[in-house]
Amino acid sequence: MLEFHNIKFLMVALNLLILYFILRKILFKRVINVMETRTKTIKDSMESAERSKAEAAQLKKSYEDQIRGAKDEADRIINEARARGQKEYEAILAAAKEDAEKVLVKARDEIAREKAQMIKDIKGQVAGLALAAASKVLEANMDTESNKALVDKFIDEAGAA
Repeated sequence: MLEFHNIKFLMVALNLLILYFILRKILFKRVINVMETRTKTIKDSMESAERSKAEAAQLKKSYEDQIRGAKDEADRIINEARARGQKEYEAILAAAKEDAEKVLVKARDEIAREKAQMIKDIKGQVAGLALAAASKVLEANMDTESNKALVDKFIDEAGAA
């Protein structure tokens, strides 16, 4: 069975205490320093990650605001362009109507001038025909019945022309 030896027990205990103090002096401080450094590094990394996450959220919000602003600006520009296009369309339409009105007025004036010229020409022709008829009447110098027949014949000929 197990035998309990006091001296061996004391020697093992003394060896353990000496080993503990030596390891504590040499090894534990370095391990604790490494662990503290590692803990600090992890903590700094986590804080940096949180800051980066907050900055990313802020940038995302800023970009979304810029995109929204750009969309609003694009809508405003499109609406202004539509309004300008509508005004230009109306101006072109008004100019076209004005031009058409001028053409109509000019055409009416031209028609009236040609009508007046035709009436003048017709009056000249009628006067010439009347003179020709009168000269025929005078040449024939017939009675009233002959003059009436001659005038009727002249009117029929003038109407046919």
